[in-house]
Amino acid sequence: MIFALAAGLAFFWHGVHMSTATVDYQSASHSVEIMIAMSADHLEEILRKNSGRDIEIDRTPDAQKLAQDYVLARFSLKDNAGKAVPIKWVGWEIKGGNVNCYVEAKAAFEGLKLRNEILIDWQRDQVNRVLPKRDGKVRPPQLMFWVGTAGEYQSLAF
Repeated sequence: MIFALAAGLAFFWHGVHMSTATVDYQSASHSVEIMIAMSADHLEEILRKNSGRDIEIDRTPDAQKLAQDYVLARFSLKDNAGKAVPIKWVGWEIKGGNVNCYVEAKAAFEGLKLRNEILIDWQRDQVNRVLPKRDGKVRPPQLMFWVGTAGEYQSLAF
């Protein structure tokens, strides 16, 4: 009984693991600019797990390439015909305890769908929030991805 209470309190105090992505449709260029923000520690942990190596985001020479491969395998877009939309890695920025990953794609406005499984394979309580924007202005509704939505694509509304 005490163990169950302690486990429940630990979950309550800890909360959930969360990443936030902004997906900004640029109408003039028919492109999508995406920024994915996550904890540097969490990204390091999943890269360690997947590579079997000791990874330090700011010191391991191929850390960005490992992050790129990981992000592009778990974050994807489809058009209204269900065809994959190629996503290009732009780069990343390490800010304190966070990593911002930047990707972009050329895409038509209508019918765009997104899948976001970043870090879901690391923590069962991982939640990935996606904020759609159009020309820099937030457009509700936001999308939420978690272990229960693995493999699903959700429609983006711009």
